[in-house]
Amino acid sequence: MSPKFGFFKRKTSETFHEKKSQTHSIQTVTDKELLEIIEKEKKLLESDLISALEPTKRSVLECLDRLRTSADELQQQEIKVENPQFESLINNSKRILITSIKKESFIETSEINDYESAVKFKINLELLINRFGQVGDSHNRILNEFMRKQINKLKNEFDNLSSLLKEVTKILSVKESEINKSITCRDDLILFKDKLCERKDKLNRISELTEERSTLDKNIEASKREFVDFQRSEGFLNTTDTLEKIKDKRNEIGKFEKNIINMVSNLSRPITKFSYLASKETQARLAILQNEPLEIFSVRSQYVQLLGELRKHVVDKSIQIKDPEKTTHQIDEFINSLPSLSSTLNNFKEELTQLESSVNSKNIRHMDDIKSKKEMYEKYRSENISMLEETRKSINELDSAIEGLKKKIEENVFYVTNTKYQL
Repeated sequence: MSPKFGFFKRKTSETFHEKKSQTHSIQTVTDKELLEIIEKEKKLLESDLISALEPTKRSVLECLDRLRTSADELQQQEIKVENPQFESLINNSKRILITSIKKESFIETSEINDYESAVKFKINLELLINRFGQVGDSHNRILNEFMRKQINKLKNEFDNLSSLLKEVTKILSVKESEINKSITCRDDLILFKDKLCERKDKLNRISELTEERSTLDKNIEASKREFVDFQRSEGFLNTTDTLEKIKDKRNEIGKFEKNIINMVSNLSRPITKFSYLASKETQARLAILQNEPLEIFSVRSQYVQLLGELRKHVVDKSIQIKDPEKTTHQIDEFINSLPSLSSTLNNFKEELTQLESSVNSKNIRHMDDIKSKKEMYEKYRSENISMLEETRKSINELDSAIEGLKKKIEENVFYVTNTKYQL
């Protein structure tokens, strides 16, 4: 039944199932061979579809041609209107109807040579009918009231188009499931091949990494042997002994400097209170004394004078501290020990300089080179292990994906060909 004036609503496809017989034989094929089988099967299915659609397509085109002819005839006819006030409205509806038929009665790409073009033909036919329906809905009342006789011929063609759309939908539904499965199989086979190639590349990469790992292991062992041999050499033993002495001397200097820092630290409170009374220049020197006490040895006389001023303020009680006598004693002790402290520190530094100059720099560089080379190989080895693990993990994931894809392909191929194939 045509809606209203004979224009159409969109139609949906019906689903048809063909019962297949089963076979128990299994044929083993390559992915390339199976792709050829699927392409061949798809072409056969499409050939059947094209042949089945051809009469219906021809009928659609003939129906549209008749609609255009009828529209031309309607254009030449004059509509008699009893009431002149409706004449303009009726002629406008007539003009819109005729224009719509002439404009919309051509199906874009009516050539059908494969499944995709068959689907496009059906969609275009649906769109065409929907556009006719929109015009009919807008002018339905006027057309039926004043042009009933003129449109009867058009209505028959519209009914015919509706029936032909149902026929196209039915023909497509018979084969579309198998054709879609064959398209899915084709796409999955292409993906299957890509994944196999990717897996092969990763296996080659594992071989490269394994060979690289073997080389790195050999280099690491060679570096270890080289280091052991060097440790046994006379030059290394002498250098090691000197390095131990250098280490001990540096520790000794560190402890000595810490002792000086502690001596100044004992005077931190009176120094802080003295800075409140002092000039900016004196405050700056007091800050160095308090924060960088080892700097006093570079200009010792200035800081002896500064400590003397500090002692005077303590004695005069111009700065208030808890135990001025003890503080005075600490200041005197520090001032008196400065010459010996300076001399001892200088001696320590000279001894350290002599020890450092006696080290064979060539042996040190050689030892550092061996260590650096070994550390570099070990770093590369660690990176190699990580890459091997990642590549193996990737292969396992690929294997899982390939197996799932293989199963899916074999099931879909059986659905399409009714033959069991094994990749």
